[in-house]
Amino acid sequence: MAKWDNLYGGGGIVRDASIGELQWATRLLDVPCPQPLRPRLFAAVGQLAMTMGASAFDAYDHDDARRLLAFGTTCAEEADDWQLRAALLNWRARQEVWTGSPDKGLTYAENGLVRSDRLTPRLRATLNNARARALARMGRPKEALAAIADADRAFDRARTGEDQPVMAYYDKAQHHGDSGHALYDLTLISSHSPRPATERLTIAITGHRPEYARSRAFSRTKLSSLTMITGDPAEAAHIANRALDEVGRLRSRRAADDLRDLLRRTAQHSKNPDVAALRHRINEVLA
Repeated sequence: MAKWDNLYGGGGIVRDASIGELQWATRLLDVPCPQPLRPRLFAAVGQLAMTMGASAFDAYDHDDARRLLAFGTTCAEEADDWQLRAALLNWRARQEVWTGSPDKGLTYAENGLVRSDRLTPRLRATLNNARARALARMGRPKEALAAIADADRAFDRARTGEDQPVMAYYDKAQHHGDSGHALYDLTLISSHSPRPATERLTIAITGHRPEYARSRAFSRTKLSSLTMITGDPAEAAHIANRALDEVGRLRSRRAADDLRDLLRRTAQHSKNPDVAALRHRINEVLA
C-alpha cells in the first residue's frame, strides 16, 4: 500500500484496498496471543494504521487521518516501539502544519523527539524538519533555521540499515525536500534569500527515486512557485510543466492544492505566453 500511495497518491483504490485489512488486523488485537509476540502484533497494526493515516491525509480525509494516526500512536506505545511512535508523531505534526495548525504541529514534533537517544538519526532529522516547517509557518525564522541545522546534523550521522522499513523513504532527496519546503515558507514571510530553498528543492527533484513521484511533484511545484515569485517566469513555467507531467497521474489532494497555489502565483505574469499556456494546463489538470 505504501508503494502505491507514494507513486499515485492517497485517493481511490489505494485507500479502498486497505480498509478491510485494517479492520481485520484490529480484531487480532483482542485475540489471545503469547505475551512475547504482543509487541510485534501491536507494532504491525500500528504501521498499517500509519500508512492508512498518511493516505487519508493525502486524500484530505483529515478526521479519518487523525483517528488512524492517533490509533497507530497508541499501538506503538503499547508495543514500546519508540521508532514507530516517532514516525507516527512526525506524520501528525505534518498534517497539522498543512491544515493551518502549526502550533499543534510543533507540539507533535517535539513530543516525537522525547527520548531522542532512542531514535535513529533519520528520525531525529525528519522530526526536526517538521519542527522547522511549523516554526516557519509561525513566523519564527531564527528558530526554523536552527531546527534545519539540527536536522542536517542528525542526517549527516545516518547509516544504512539502522532504520525500520517505515523510514525507507527518508533519503537524501526527502531530507532536502522537507527542509526546502521550510525554507520556501521562510522566503515568503521574511527577507530570507530564495537561494537555499532553490538549492535544496533542486537536490530533492534530481534525487527522488521513480517510486516517489508524489514527493518529486511536490518539490517541483514548490520550486516553480518560488521561481515565479523571485526569478524568471519562463523558467518557472518550464519547471511547472515537468511537475504537471507527474501530477496528472496522481490522486493527491495535497498535490492539487499546491497547483492551485502555483496558479495564484502566475497571475502577475499572465501576459507571458509561457505562463499563459501553463495557466491553461493547470486549469485542465485541476478540472
